[in-house]
Amino acid sequence: MRKRIGVLLVAGVLATAGSVVPAAAAGSGPASSGASAGAVALSNLTMAKSGSSWGGSLNKQVTLQCEPAGGTHPRPEDACARITAVDGQLDRLPRASGVGCPGVWLPVTVTVTGTWRLQPVSFTRTYGNDCEAAVGSNFVFQF
Repeated sequence: MRKRIGVLLVAGVLATAGSVVPAAAAGSGPASSGASAGAVALSNLTMAKSGSSWGGSLNKQVTLQCEPAGGTHPRPEDACARITAVDGQLDRLPRASGVGCPGVWLPVTVTVTGTWRLQPVSFTRTYGNDCEAAVGSNFVFQF
């Protein structure tokens, strides 16, 4: 009986270790550049922009991990700090001061999905143009 319990205990420990290690290793691949190797970010966001631009159609997507900062966003540390300042509420990102954009209507829709500090995020907003998306989000959506 003791031998059977010991075998079940070892099997349980191995099964648990097998499910935890891949989850931790998932953050260490190339998509998490900038984050500490092996660290699992508390916030994982996918940001997409679609619409019109001066050169035609616009379709971009980046990832952003925070705590630790990383992903494919061009300035993950700045973006994480600005999102942290509004406690993850993207609709509260302030407009950058002292910066103007041309009054040309080339609508751009920004969509953000994922998690912020392990809470689900779903954000969509349409801006007048790509410059307005960047300035209107304090440059978080400048990618």
